[in-house]
Amino acid sequence: MKVADLNHKVFSEQHLNSYEKRAPDFSGRFIRWFLEHIYRLDEIDADDASVDAKHDKGVDAIYVDDISETVFIIQAKTSTKDNAEFGDTDLKEFYGTLQQFDAKKKIEEVISETKNGKLKQALLRTGLAEKVESGYEVRGVFISNAKGNGDAKAIMSKLPKMDLYDATAIADEYVDLDVDGGIKGNYYFDVSDSDVIEYDAGGAAARIFLAPALNLLKMDGIVDGRLFEQNVRLALGNTKVNKGLRASIKLKEEHRNFPLYHNGINVLCRKISSETEERIEIEDYVVVNGAQSLTSLMAEKSKITSDLKILVKLIETKGDTALSQRITTNSNNQNAIKARDLKSNHNIQQRLRAEVKAISGDKVAYEIKQGEINKGKDVLSNETAGLILLAMDLAQPWSCHQKYKIMDELHSEIFGRPDVNGAKILGYWECFKAVEPAIEAIENKHFAYYNLTKYFLSYAVVGLIRTESAGAAMLHNMQNIIVLGRLNELKEIFNNLANSLAYDLNAEIVGEEAELFDYKNELKSPAWCKKIAARLVAQYLKDVMRKKAVSIEVLCADLAAA
Repeated sequence: MKVADLNHKVFSEQHLNSYEKRAPDFSGRFIRWFLEHIYRLDEIDADDASVDAKHDKGVDAIYVDDISETVFIIQAKTSTKDNAEFGDTDLKEFYGTLQQFDAKKKIEEVISETKNGKLKQALLRTGLAEKVESGYEVRGVFISNAKGNGDAKAIMSKLPKMDLYDATAIADEYVDLDVDGGIKGNYYFDVSDSDVIEYDAGGAAARIFLAPALNLLKMDGIVDGRLFEQNVRLALGNTKVNKGLRASIKLKEEHRNFPLYHNGINVLCRKISSETEERIEIEDYVVVNGAQSLTSLMAEKSKITSDLKILVKLIETKGDTALSQRITTNSNNQNAIKARDLKSNHNIQQRLRAEVKAISGDKVAYEIKQGEINKGKDVLSNETAGLILLAMDLAQPWSCHQKYKIMDELHSEIFGRPDVNGAKILGYWECFKAVEPAIEAIENKHFAYYNLTKYFLSYAVVGLIRTESAGAAMLHNMQNIIVLGRLNELKEIFNNLANSLAYDLNAEIVGEEAELFDYKNELKSPAWCKKIAARLVAQYLKDVMRKKAVSIEVLCADLAAA
């Protein structure tokens, strides 16, 4: 990314279109983009962290990292002018703002005084006062799509526990695979204590060997990140993974076993200039997979012994940028093994894949592992199916933010039941998609476009349908409905009911007192979800009595008997 790419118009058009429903203005969209692409949070966590609104006391987002025990207080300064700059004034004011959050008593005062409901909710939801009292570090993060001038850079050295992400820093950290980055210069690998495997792929030559960690740390660009400019994922800081790496580095007795635990690093070079039994010399190089490892090694350099070696895959690209980019993309797509991958060969998942294929006429692919190729088909991942079943079939929408549990501890509960078959998977997925458009009827757009809202609304619709025996029978008749080609009728019922409940939901939200309504917390609360869904169901049944709505018995009877 170039600094100019962060100019308001260009940045809005190229990066922020997908954020329009989640934030009403450029600043709110920019904050969420930053949290997802620079801090690498997921969509729900980014929305949870954002508190940008009037009376925000200079705080636009609060993110609590419980792994590193750090609280990040984030303020955004955005500019609509091209190539804009800012000085030290805003940074000094923000530093003053941070002092409101450095002690439990001060945070409690902010909670009692602030007129910003989002800020108050975030402080209470995260338990910030207690965490700061327990020793969590508070850091300020100032972000901007403008560049900090000389005064801004100078003042940063005098402001402790402050990070600056101006346009230059963001452009440097955001990885652009269209750029052939890395180190221009020479370097040599010490292979005196390792066999070298040679491989010629035609367009590129490869060498695979073990290199001493101390030798690898002599590569330029580890500290400032230049070595990793093509890496899809740069050094992520003090994460759980990096803590684990650093812990293993400190155990000297484990150094000889390090290659057994570690996947190694990938190094691309323009040219292998010479080779002997002792060393391999290269020209112009970049690490495309290994930023976490090398930065962790550098942080614990004093603990490293000669026994600690790293597996290296060295590839000579001969300046072929397209090849370099393909290697970068593919090597970084080899993600860590997840519970989903471990369940991919489970007989339940294999059975469901075959059943979905059969019931859909091979038009829908039930994806059970990463990297499947399903061209020309609609793809439904088993994780997505699990979330839908959790909300609609098991009636637990408040747990749908815990995606990691779907293929792990909740796998048997969700999938391991006699009535969970391909027809139920496909039917509920289609009904869920029919519910989603109804969120447009919800007036509170922040609430409407929050990721958990669609799961709650789907749960409420199913709860309403189950109030009548015909509705329950219809839900158990997915196989016949699909086989008889009547799925569109089922989807229409779900869409109509979802729109009706969405309109009634507006009244419930107003009743929750808009300023104090912490939907980010409430949607994860079983008590709140059950209470509001029950009210929505009761209101619809009242409308039936008043002949303002069609009864569930009438709506569902035909499909129940199909």
